[in-house]
Amino acid sequence: MMTGHDTLESKHFNRVKLLDFTSRIVPSAFFLYVVMLKFVDLFAFLKSHHAANNSASWRFVVDVVSRSSTVSFLALMTVLFLIRLEPVEKSKRILPRVTAIAGTFFVALVTLFPRANLSLVQAVIASSISIVGTAMSIIALAHLGRSFSLMAEARRLVTTGPYRIIRHPLYLFEEVASVGVLLQFLSFYTALIFLVHILIQIQRMKNEEAVLEKAFPEYQAYKLRTARVIPKLY
Repeated sequence: MMTGHDTLESKHFNRVKLLDFTSRIVPSAFFLYVVMLKFVDLFAFLKSHHAANNSASWRFVVDVVSRSSTVSFLALMTVLFLIRLEPVEKSKRILPRVTAIAGTFFVALVTLFPRANLSLVQAVIASSISIVGTAMSIIALAHLGRSFSLMAEARRLVTTGPYRIIRHPLYLFEEVASVGVLLQFLSFYTALIFLVHILIQIQRMKNEEAVLEKAFPEYQAYKLRTARVIPKLY
């Protein structure tokens, strides 16, 4: 026979499960939607190039690789949201959650501004930086695997690959990719947005480190032997 206490525990368990399910499905669906948009955009780009009967140039190749790498990165995030582990510890304060959401989507504001008038060389450099950052982000995500999260949560302590050298390689590589995007929309206002974005990301790192220190006693030793994002500097 189920008591009132058992009923309350069952309801709490169901709420937790529903929240976990929602936290997986909602961001996964969002990134899947973005993947579909980017894929359609890539297909339209290839189709328009073919219709114009243009020969493959360096700029065209860089654009295709850049767009494809972005689709791959977003697709990986879509999958990781679905299969990630349940957190063993998380920040219960509102501010870290707000910071995490702002840090994830704030830099996207840059793309709402007019594109900068870049020369061919400048466009290739900007796209190349974005490609390198995105490719390295995919490598970091692959090592992070099911421990991936947007919020300040602890699932598993990852110290392999780029995490063996710095504590937040995904943040670093994402910012490299963002610099490539920023160059394509460069102006005083987009530079200001990017600066605010950097400050938000730094606070996100601090929030995550506080949670990881609480969840994993060995994190303190790991923290002492690694830099936050740039070896021997920060």
